Amino acid sequence: MYLTNLISLAVPADEPRPLSALLEFAPGAMIWTWIAFLIGLVFMWKFVYGPITKALEDRDQKVEDSIKAAEVARQEAEAQMAEAKAELEKAQADSRRLVEEATANAERQAAEATRVAEERAKAELQKARDAIAAEKRSAVQEIRNEAVALTLAATSKLLQQNVDSEQNRKLVSDFVSSSGEGNS
Repeated sequence: MYLTNLISLAVPADEPRPLSALLEFAPGAMIWTWIAFLIGLVFMWKFVYGPITKALEDRDQKVEDSIKAAEVARQEAEAQMAEAKAELEKAQADSRRLVEEATANAERQAAEATRVAEERAKAELQKARDAIAAEKRSAVQEIRNEAVALTLAATSKLLQQNVDSEQNRKLVSDFVSSSGEGNS
């Protein structure tokens, strides 16, 4: 009966059938429809829905993996940024330390140069003082010698004698020396 209904629906009859004939209840057609639906469902599940579901699950997994990879990359980038920041701070501290050391070294060198210059100036001043003192002694000695010679000459004229002996020269020289030391 179902078969005849299907055939009658599939093969056009001489007279047209109304569309309401499709909605008539036919138990045999219903069983075959269910069997075809279940076979189609199994086929669709195995060959269509399964691969689509698998592809969607794979895509979801790839998205989750990408999110995890992005999070790991972000954490690594933050760690590298923190490391770079620490290295930068260390480099800045090192440069500040080097500048401070260079400044301290320059100050030490300047102080040393000043000290050496002062020592040289003091040595030159002492040398000049010593030279002046030596010249002074030499001049005083020359004046003394001249005074002795003048004294001897004056005494010779006064006494009308030659007072040129070595003993008289020593006596006058001692006198001039002792009188010069008392005045100095």
